[in-house]
Amino acid sequence: MNLITVLFSKKKPMVLGFSISLLGALPLGYTNVISLQILLEQGNWASLSFILGIIFVQYFVLKMVYKIARWLVNQKKLLLFIDLFTILFLLFIGLYFMISSTNEQNVSLSNLILIQYPFLLAVFLNLLNFIQWPYWSGIYIYLFRTAKLDDQIKTTNKFILGALLGTSLGMFLFAHVGQFLIVANQIKVSSYINPVFMILFLFLATVQTVKFIFKNSLHQKEINRF
Repeated sequence: MNLITVLFSKKKPMVLGFSISLLGALPLGYTNVISLQILLEQGNWASLSFILGIIFVQYFVLKMVYKIARWLVNQKKLLLFIDLFTILFLLFIGLYFMISSTNEQNVSLSNLILIQYPFLLAVFLNLLNFIQWPYWSGIYIYLFRTAKLDDQIKTTNKFILGALLGTSLGMFLFAHVGQFLIVANQIKVSSYINPVFMILFLFLATVQTVKFIFKNSLHQKEINRF
């Protein structure tokens, strides 16, 4: 984050938004993995439709968070609920794929009703991604406080446009690089989809749990100081 804000001043809000969102979209995440599988099973247009569904929701999240960022970061109970819900959601999905792996039942996206409509599937999944609310609130507050981004609507719109482009490019690169590696190595994805999703969701649940414990530990120390 510090490197980005040093390289790009507030005079380039679109570049700033693009850089932050691109770095956030590239790491392994369940939406990226699903986008990759959609690309493999249904082709480019379906994958593109899925990505458009992701940024459709992200646009409204960024617009709303911009307006309530300062309020949201002060709502400790709400943030606690978001953290706990995210952990339980990721853990539930991870355990589901674990049970499927134990029963040797390969789960395919083709079995899902919404897979026929990648855009709607993306909208549904991203609506459940509650962690993005405090995440983007923290980014907004940081950029406002460090004067890397002013709170004028015109500037913020450029930042949001850059963020949407960054997310789109990040997901696009992840899916197509993943497709190239899978095809080049002749990997049969259906044989690995259960363990991949199981490990991914359980790993994400573990990361969120550690962050939750660490954040609450710091909060408790601040309370004890007073």
